[in-house]
Amino acid sequence: MNIFKILASNDGSINEPNVSSFLAYLLDPNENHGLNSFLAPILLANRESFKELLIQERVRDLSKNSPFEVNVQAEITVELELEGGRTKTRDIDILIEIYNGSDAVVPRYAFCIENKIKDGAIAKGGRQLFEEISGLANYYAGANDGFSAAAMPAMAFVFITPRKSPRAVEEFGELNRELAARSWDIPSFHLTWGPEPSGEAGSVPIAAMLNKTLLEEAAGNIEPIYEYTKHTLKSFLAFIKSDFQSYKEEKTAVTERKDYGKPVSQYYREVCEQLEYDRDYRTAEIRSRVEKLVYETSGKEIRKNTLADQLTVCIVNNRNRRHYGVGDPLRDEINLLYYPSENDRKTVRRIDLNRPPVGIPIYWRDADAEGGLGQCLLTDLYPR
Repeated sequence: MNIFKILASNDGSINEPNVSSFLAYLLDPNENHGLNSFLAPILLANRESFKELLIQERVRDLSKNSPFEVNVQAEITVELELEGGRTKTRDIDILIEIYNGSDAVVPRYAFCIENKIKDGAIAKGGRQLFEEISGLANYYAGANDGFSAAAMPAMAFVFITPRKSPRAVEEFGELNRELAARSWDIPSFHLTWGPEPSGEAGSVPIAAMLNKTLLEEAAGNIEPIYEYTKHTLKSFLAFIKSDFQSYKEEKTAVTERKDYGKPVSQYYREVCEQLEYDRDYRTAEIRSRVEKLVYETSGKEIRKNTLADQLTVCIVNNRNRRHYGVGDPLRDEINLLYYPSENDRKTVRRIDLNRPPVGIPIYWRDADAEGGLGQCLLTDLYPR
């Protein structure tokens, strides 16, 4: 049983704040599963700034037995000042603060972590990442009763996304441009939950860090981990590897593959690849083509409900697709069709993701959004 996949089913309760809270728990070195490897690439790339935390090429012990005190918090609200005396708040997903025995109020080191489990949650052009680190600087300046560079902690920013999609890379690049424009010496790092689909080499993904922790424990290289904790870590690792899919989503794919040889969405994709761009098609015609293809391929007649449900999934501006497991808008394999007019739900067109139509929204399930409905313009996800 995987508790993460169960809670994520239907319109479930697993969302980014939940995952951030669990990651904060995993990153706490006071627990016997603390992921020191998470900080390693950050510290090793900036040895001078973080030299106290390194012993040769390794992160030193940060547990209760060390001279350092580590405070890991989830969901920290910071405030930044805007023009005209106005203020704005931002929520930092995870904040790791490291104090030594002589530190009073302000920590020696601070690591600001922003977590995304779905690409659709990345706010394009919203300056979110820069505003978080800027607000954190104000937070510590207030604790210092005024800005003092000498008394400020050495800070770093970590951005975690499912993969390094164009949207994620652009958002991270915006942060670096903002930091460079102000000559702020704050290291920033872009990590992913899992490996890149392309196999591109880069930073070690979090899934690999978790896997290494389990292997190190099994080999006796680290202190034993409680059995319940090991089971939870394995469940979370499987949840990451499934791209945060629920049991319901996985079961649907397995059932369709068993009944029809492959998921019905793949049949829709094959049919759509034969369609012309910028041409209207009736939904009844699309369903008929898919129905015929399924029968010719598998020798089975597809259930009418399954046929209709999967068409809903493939139409990006059909609000009901959120009820069919579409929790990530950046799924090219199902973003196939759109209504030229949402008032005419019997006419669709094929989407060219390299030249997406202007003004067309895309919908998906987002437990953190109002009404559980995530939405943005197609051109926000797929720039022309």
